[in-house]
Amino acid sequence: MYSRSVALWLSALAIAPVWATSNSTEAKPQSTIKQGFFIDSPVTGLYYKTSSHLSGYTQKGAFQYRPGDVVSFFLGNDDKGYLLTTLSSQEVLTPTMATTKPSRSINMTRLLLSLDSTPENRQEIVLANKVLSDPQFQAQLKRLDLNLLDNAKESLNLDLVSVKEAVEHLNESQQYIEENFSSNEVIFRPKDVTFRNIIIRKKDWQGRACAFDVRHQNHPRYRPPIGEVSFTITDKTLIQHPSIGDYFKGCFLSMDNQILEDIVEPIEKFYEWEGLAGCAQRGCTRNDLNGFSLDDYNDEGDWKYRSVALNFDPTTQLLMEKVQGLGPNKHIRHSNRSEMLWFTYPDTNKNDIDYQGIWQQTQYHQQSMTQTCLLMEQKRVFTLPHASERCPSDTSLYTQDVTTDYLDMWWVNNTEPKADLAQMNVMVRWSPNPAKINYTTWEYLPAGKNWEQGILYRYQQNVSRNRDGSDSIETHTISEFVKVNEDV
Repeated sequence: MYSRSVALWLSALAIAPVWATSNSTEAKPQSTIKQGFFIDSPVTGLYYKTSSHLSGYTQKGAFQYRPGDVVSFFLGNDDKGYLLTTLSSQEVLTPTMATTKPSRSINMTRLLLSLDSTPENRQEIVLANKVLSDPQFQAQLKRLDLNLLDNAKESLNLDLVSVKEAVEHLNESQQYIEENFSSNEVIFRPKDVTFRNIIIRKKDWQGRACAFDVRHQNHPRYRPPIGEVSFTITDKTLIQHPSIGDYFKGCFLSMDNQILEDIVEPIEKFYEWEGLAGCAQRGCTRNDLNGFSLDDYNDEGDWKYRSVALNFDPTTQLLMEKVQGLGPNKHIRHSNRSEMLWFTYPDTNKNDIDYQGIWQQTQYHQQSMTQTCLLMEQKRVFTLPHASERCPSDTSLYTQDVTTDYLDMWWVNNTEPKADLAQMNVMVRWSPNPAKINYTTWEYLPAGKNWEQGILYRYQQNVSRNRDGSDSIETHTISEFVKVNEDV
């Protein structure tokens, strides 16, 4: 039998062009230029820049891109503004596609709504350019951890919309997409493909942060906040393969529910389902693999009140689902603050991340910003011995060993010089010395065909326990890492 969490990630939601215009400052005749849309309601005034050097401002959500492009969106006048997200281009993009963190997706919508210069009309978000052009406001944005937006309310001096309003708005935006976008184009064929399904517990029901303790990662009885299921869809069956499973007790994986042998079920059982299993026989459209919903219903005595987002990137072939509890209501008396993240992707070596090489780190402190060039190698991290305005591609120049400063980069200790996607999307508890405990939350959304064109975020944090049992998280330093393929 399938566990309820397996059923959840196999389920999908419906989503389905509106016409708008987009401006571009640069266009080379390399390939066909297409029009995409950033929809959180259609957003006007986001600056965008693609990897093929198209750039401009969104108009009613519209932007231009070339097939295979990676696109970045900024709050501000140009690409020196606040980087909102970087992701693979496709026809419809939304805040739920723009990040791997459930709370960050909702807070992105909260921030955009709070910056809307026409709040009386939520059918379109028109960004307040005067505010975004203010250097002091930009400086505050650069120090913003969008996962913890409420912590920045005073420094941003914004009247932030509530989580409830943002979730309702995302739900309305989903309806807008369904009404204005339709496509029968098959974007993915999952039949006869073996998939990895990675499950990451971000918070438990009380709102306690779930962290992977790298000090205990090699202990045989350590239970991480990460689960995994492997499965294959064939013409006649859906087969779950042996794996560690996806049952959790609080923050930690339950080792009592591992899958020890193949579990085979007839594919007919899933014909009425939407999602990978439901669309495998005919091929999956964008509508099958993208959506957002606000759940508020009785599930056989277990009331659900949560946001559910599911998105698929045809370039990376990554299916991502995020679930966030929305707190108590008249049916739920407990805290209801759990957060979960699912990644599903073809089980091939190309879907591991080649971390080895040179990365440019931009670090945002409370009152300053610094840039550093790092060389990540297996077991070691190096930097240049002297400050440099450029990151040279000559690896022999990186001679200063700074591994102890980056013990939270636990993937460098892997047997193979590759990082697993889960390793770059989990909170890590680590210790540079026995007397000090540090916390880092990593976030990496793959972009580009080889998964290497995304932005790696490092949030260094303090964690303390509140009286109600939840955790209070304060981010003191934010770093962005971009992999460098040439001198920059």
